[in-house]
Amino acid sequence: QASSALHSPPPSPLAPAAAAPADLPCAEDPALWPAQMAMRVVSKAELAEHTSSDKIWVAIHGFVWDVTKYLNDHPGGTDVIEAVAGKECTAEFEEALHSAGSRKEPMLTLVGIFEGCEAKVEEWKARGWAKEQGIPDVDSLMSSKGMGGQTIALFGAAFVAVGAVTLVMFMRSRK
Repeated sequence: QASSALHSPPPSPLAPAAAAPADLPCAEDPALWPAQMAMRVVSKAELAEHTSSDKIWVAIHGFVWDVTKYLNDHPGGTDVIEAVAGKECTAEFEEALHSAGSRKEPMLTLVGIFEGCEAKVEEWKARGWAKEQGIPDVDSLMSSKGMGGQTIALFGAAFVAVGAVTLVMFMRSRK
């Protein structure tokens, strides 16, 4: 029996319900969990339970954030956050054109990964996102690594090539 336990696969870094051991002083605050602990997965039902002004969570870009401490300091007022409390609100967040500084607001606490968004979160991490950056700036992540910047360069090169061919054909037709 002991030998089979030694050969079992390691737990997934996105294991659901990963929680700090109860004997750690940081057990109540995910921001204080040791770095090696996996982010827990938050279900839609659990997110929906956090809608009161004493505990408000929102999901943005696949992450669940506790925004309770920031509620009274939000420049748009408490109503803006309360309207999306307990929900996935990426579109609303991005439509408000939040700055890089607001994405790193220290009063926001990362709770975990929104259920079903594990692959998206892994993509953000692969593109260079880290917890210290706060809410991901997707435009920046997409253009800094991977196909985002390459796609723009490819379209630019194609545009120049088509323009050059058109110019050559035009010049030849004038002769």
